[in-house]
Amino acid sequence: MKIVAHRGLQSKHSHENTLEAILLGDMNKHITGVEIDVRLTKDNRVVVIHDENIDRVSDGKGKVCDMSLKRLKTFNYGNKVKPSTISTLEEVLDRFSPNTLLIIEIKNEYDKNNIIASKVLQIVNNYPNLNIWLKSFEPDIIMYLKRYSSNKVGALINKSNQELLNMDVDFYSISKDVITEDMVSKLLTNGKDIMVWNIKSKDEFHKLSATLNNNIQDIYIISDILF
Repeated sequence: MKIVAHRGLQSKHSHENTLEAILLGDMNKHITGVEIDVRLTKDNRVVVIHDENIDRVSDGKGKVCDMSLKRLKTFNYGNKVKPSTISTLEEVLDRFSPNTLLIIEIKNEYDKNNIIASKVLQIVNNYPNLNIWLKSFEPDIIMYLKRYSSNKVGALINKSNQELLNMDVDFYSISKDVITEDMVSKLLTNGKDIMVWNIKSKDEFHKLSATLNNNIQDIYIISDILF
């Protein structure tokens, strides 16, 4: 089974998308890959974080796009026992292993989508030894990546954007609420890699396994837990 650690391998002292969680996933022998999210700072640096705001994941408040990297680095993204700072994409790639798949989700930056896509590619191209796949919900980012990237490029699929299944990409990252056995069989037959997100419990995994039958072994499972 191919398990991908969702936003790193999270624990009491390694919070989502922190360098600690990412490296824990990278080092775990039961994990095939690690998935992270990236956004742009006010000074156009690429940082690893999921939300538009830092409120939920740090002791600070405000939008990532409204703060410089230096300002974002002043907040704690861990806890009092084990503090953690926000990481740039370069800081993650400098420490990441070539033996583990790294999936980078590029978040929506609206009028700066081409900027974040180009910035990510510039950075990723400096690490040719790493196995990096790139994905997004945003069609303009996906098309930019397909045009300029030599990495595998994927589309994120949920209930509201299933038309993206018609895009010519290398892989699809599909919500567990949307995926079906027929969909998976068709995509695998067409040579596409498939990921399903986001499995948060063993019960959810068992339901997914029952839905996909034998195909469960051929897809990547983006999960918050290990099985």
